[in-house]
Amino acid sequence: MMRARGMTLLELMIALAVVGLMLSMALMGIQRPIDGQRESAATRELWSSALRARQRAIATNQPVRIVVERDITMPDGMVRTVARWERLTCGNNWDNNTCPQLDCVNATCRTNAACCSEVGPDIIIPDTMNAASVHGLCYLPGMGRAVRPGNLGCMQGQLDNTAALAAAAPGNLQLNFNAESGRPRSLLMVEPLTGLASLLDCDSKQAENLSVPACTAQPPPY
Repeated sequence: MMRARGMTLLELMIALAVVGLMLSMALMGIQRPIDGQRESAATRELWSSALRARQRAIATNQPVRIVVERDITMPDGMVRTVARWERLTCGNNWDNNTCPQLDCVNATCRTNAACCSEVGPDIIIPDTMNAASVHGLCYLPGMGRAVRPGNLGCMQGQLDNTAALAAAAPGNLQLNFNAESGRPRSLLMVEPLTGLASLLDCDSKQAENLSVPACTAQPPPY
């Protein structure tokens, strides 16, 4: 009579390793579409935020900028990268060239609430997405013209400087995604004179037809 043979320790370890690998592959297959949905939603929310910022700058005759902030603790306790628009408070009531106040040139309204008259809703930027290029995009008061200065100053004191405004035109702002995402970048294209923004996904047929250089250029370090 033959006795039933059990699994050796080595066989059990191999079986567990195979099961673990299969589960890991399955989870990766599920996670990538979820990441893609989050990236797509954040991209379009940024576009919508840019359109809203322009509208508020025109309607209120105050500059409105978009900021992207890292390591923000959300109400649920999670630490996220967050974007939103901020309508800046002026130093006086008759001259919008005094916006923002000096203390707010390099400070966001999250760190100094007195810098803002109004803020937009938070947009959570997924970990797989880099929206740093949008940080500092500013719509000028009344005209809605867009600038992308090197700080958060919104061309304070230079609203009549035509050459400086032209040099600060934002152009195509790249929204990049990391290697794990596998998604081609998107471009937030801002028309310099009107400030109107449009969104171009680099994997779209439109991007292929336009042959936009920013879609094929080497992305900056993530």
